[in-house]
Amino acid sequence: MARATAQQTADRIDHLQGMILEGEPNTSCLTFARQTWGVSRSQGYRLLKKAWVQIHDDVEETGIERSEMLAWAVQSLMAAAGQAKAQRNPGAVVACIRQLDWMCGLGINSTSGHRVHRTRM
Repeated sequence: MARATAQQTADRIDHLQGMILEGEPNTSCLTFARQTWGVSRSQGYRLLKKAWVQIHDDVEETGIERSEMLAWAVQSLMAAAGQAKAQRNPGAVVACIRQLDWMCGLGINSTSGHRVHRTRM
């Protein structure tokens, strides 16, 4: 297969960035890249990495403060938890609360100064 031009590579990275921002997991993005563009697994990962770097650069470029971003994320998670509760989806509610705990340090383990991750055996 012929090498992609610089423009084609940039378009691919932009497309993957859009997929990531829409909430697609990395595995779905990688599968899409491999099936659509016929790239190898390693090349797909390189494209994904560049897409993530591009997202990071875009966020840094806006000049948004981390506290503003945290406030937006907390508000979004609260809304998602409310929607999940309305839909009677306890698993999603727990996931939202767990993420809020992780982001804001709300749990009992946060007051002791360190995080303890429990593992299932």
